[in-house]
Amino acid sequence: MVSNCIQDVSFPDCESSHVGKLCLQMNCNSDCIHVLRSMVAVMTARAGMAELQSNRVAIAVDELFANIAAHAYNGKQGRVEFETCIGNSGDGGQELIFNFRDYASAAWNGKIEEVTTAGTEVHDPLSPGGLGLRLICSVADRCEHEVYADGNHWRLIFKINDKDQLKDGK
Repeated sequence: MVSNCIQDVSFPDCESSHVGKLCLQMNCNSDCIHVLRSMVAVMTARAGMAELQSNRVAIAVDELFANIAAHAYNGKQGRVEFETCIGNSGDGGQELIFNFRDYASAAWNGKIEEVTTAGTEVHDPLSPGGLGLRLICSVADRCEHEVYADGNHWRLIFKINDKDQLKDGK
């Protein structure tokens, strides 16, 4: 049930439909994915993203949430703080930012660069581990991870294209 997902929600600085952010505290379980997808739909619409780009953002957000549920919390209940906003990028453009904060005792200590640059030869058998993160990083313009003493912080960043076109095939 969706009602078992949400712990707290806020909409700070939302005077205009094109600024502000959405914040949500929720329980980490598969029922909550519908809530996340709704927030992705709202924010990608605010960003003026094409449907294909919006779907790719949703895939990355879904996969990251699934990874937190499966790997950080090992399928058990846990709290996740989710925040999304449209911000200015360093190159003068705008970007859509998604922050995930969990409080799990399990922390991923890998390096994103190693996961995304590891070879995936056609003849190599696919195996679990790292494929979801590769998918996330192939869709997002930037993926960041930070380990805290009491959990993890993940950030996904998607550039917002002025002409609503997909850049570099993304």
